[in-house]
Amino acid sequence: MRPSRLVTCREWEELPAGQLTQADRDRLIHAATKAARRSGLAEDAILKSTEEGLAAQQTVGVLAAPGIAVEILPKVDGPDGAVRAALVQMLAVVRDFDVPTSDLAAMSTQRHNWLELLIELFARRLRTAIRRGLPRRYVRHEEDLAVLRGTLNVKRQFTHLLVRPDLVACRFDELSENTPLNRVCRAAAARLAGMTRSLENHRRLMELLARLDNVADSASPLKEPVSLDRTNVAFHDVYRLARVFLSDPWQDTRSGGTPGFSFLFPMNVLFEEFVGRSLQKALGPGRVRLQGPSRRVLKSETGRHLFGLRPDIVVDARGRPVVLDTKWKNPAGAPSKDDTWQMLVYGQAYRAKRVILVYPWHRGIGDSGIHRRWTVTGADYRLETATVDVGRPETVPQSLLGLFGEQALERPPTALDQADHARSAL
Repeated sequence: MRPSRLVTCREWEELPAGQLTQADRDRLIHAATKAARRSGLAEDAILKSTEEGLAAQQTVGVLAAPGIAVEILPKVDGPDGAVRAALVQMLAVVRDFDVPTSDLAAMSTQRHNWLELLIELFARRLRTAIRRGLPRRYVRHEEDLAVLRGTLNVKRQFTHLLVRPDLVACRFDELSENTPLNRVCRAAAARLAGMTRSLENHRRLMELLARLDNVADSASPLKEPVSLDRTNVAFHDVYRLARVFLSDPWQDTRSGGTPGFSFLFPMNVLFEEFVGRSLQKALGPGRVRLQGPSRRVLKSETGRHLFGLRPDIVVDARGRPVVLDTKWKNPAGAPSKDDTWQMLVYGQAYRAKRVILVYPWHRGIGDSGIHRRWTVTGADYRLETATVDVGRPETVPQSLLGLFGEQALERPPTALDQADHARSAL
């Protein structure tokens, strides 16, 4: 395996022109355009051609073309290693797998790109889990044997084998490693073996595939009927991480018609999901609703409802909700006119106590938490802006908790809340 050259940059930055030939730029823009189309994004949502060459956009991750790979990191304060570790931690929160602090500390000092760090994490986790023993289950077999094993298949014995007295129709159960969970792990390891550009990661994955040799390939690994229970606890995080590599609407890990691959996430989507999950961790999932409940802005004389609303986050706060919307951009000064109108509509439609725009923190704006407050003319709620430090993801739940103060005290949901939640799920 021949490692590709790697170029690293941040969102919105120009790729170093001196490190790219014209052929490199052509291959990368072709790969970026294909990846964007497959993800339902604008064609220039990953890389954009400029007079100087290529510029990264608001999508983070790794894009590889023949002989060259680009790593795009979020525009977050800190050295590349620390930002990679933070990005891994954000993804872990969103996709519900655990990354020990010791692993994060090691990641922050390594020079691998973000994808290789994730591949190494998966390979090490899977190896540790396999050492504890692969999950197995009993599988029913029916075979014609020379001696009886299990129970006799009477019907077959006295029909198909009537003229074969040397054979016995047997039915028996046998422990097998060919389980749905193992097939998902094998599928992820096989896919990553084709993606990694690290010789060490490739060696690790090939060793794992050899250990999974008795496990069949899966035609549809995401449809495997996997059951996570106390008998396979060691594989729970491995399975969740495997699904990250096997499916996501914002990534494509297939090589397509030409060599190369992409493993990419729009940063605004990742930020929204990360803030929502972190707030659920801080306040409890029963009080925090993500992407809902929906509301309608207008109602016609005929009773028809128009213009649906679905904010990023709605928090139950003692009778009147708090509506939060995430914005992956610099919170310089007052919110934009469009963002302000959006939040005012939310405040009216949800009869909110507060509406809060949540931005990423940077060094130029002081401490994270509430950034600014505004009184809304003619209304009984406030518009606020707040920031969270995604460069230190472990601090975000506590920072979000601080936005609510005494409102963070839990109260049981009312019958009206439960009915509203049921309607929003329809």
